[in-house]
Amino acid sequence: MRITQSMMSSGMMHNLQNNYQRMDKYQEQLLTQKQLNRPSDNPVGVSSALNYRQEVSFTVQFSENVEDADSWMKFTDSVLTETTSIVQRLSELAVQAGTETMPEDARINVLQEVGQLYDQLVSLGNSQFKNKYIFNGQRTDQKPYPDDPANTTYQLDTGVVNYQIGAGITVPVNMIGDSVFGKFGEADGLFKVVDEFKNALTSDDTAGIQSSIEALQNSLQNITTAQAEIGGKQNRLDFTMSRLEGLELNYLDLQSQVEDTDMAKAITELKTAESVYQSSLDTIARIIRPSLLDFLR
Repeated sequence: MRITQSMMSSGMMHNLQNNYQRMDKYQEQLLTQKQLNRPSDNPVGVSSALNYRQEVSFTVQFSENVEDADSWMKFTDSVLTETTSIVQRLSELAVQAGTETMPEDARINVLQEVGQLYDQLVSLGNSQFKNKYIFNGQRTDQKPYPDDPANTTYQLDTGVVNYQIGAGITVPVNMIGDSVFGKFGEADGLFKVVDEFKNALTSDDTAGIQSSIEALQNSLQNITTAQAEIGGKQNRLDFTMSRLEGLELNYLDLQSQVEDTDMAKAITELKTAESVYQSSLDTIARIIRPSLLDFLR
């Protein structure tokens, strides 16, 4: 086959363009610090990078859920701690007022304090976290307790509020008020016990006051059990958060290995490409040097 000048020119321009594209490729990698700038750069690598990005996104969302769940439980724990303090104070007052020698006016003072503590217990039963009632199951937008729950009918929702903290893993964050304050109508319910304590003080019933002591202690035990449950869930969340942090770092490292540019390698490749491109220009300049002026000399 006869090689013409036109064929030589086309071939040289094709090779020159390839060398120029190769140089542009490494310049782009150094400028963006990414070795994957478009799917055609490495289809398999791009697929892996997208998968790692998705895993990182999921892990970040699970971590945020764990933080929200932990905040909810910390708030519940603080409510239970205050409730414990109130019940302990009520127990102290019951012991003081349960003596036969306590003057009547002193019992009236105790009655006033017990009334205030009863109202505070109701307020704690209606506690809200981020505008959600924490003791009313899934009906978090509805106030669980009336103003006088010892003498007013109510019924709490027992639904569970779950937070997803992993693929197919959830943790219940809410605590039903019944397990803390007791159900309506139960004689050993906390509101009922405090109300009976108030009635005993009002009627100056020493035996009734003394019986409140044991009932308050039983209520205190229920609150302690609920608080222990919250503590166990918080420990679980701490372990989960630690695992998610490790997973996120692992996925970010894998993503970096696939996406990021190896700077030393890219610089070396760019220098080589520049050298090859310059050699191509020199070679072409020598081959196509003859021009019309060269023929006229």
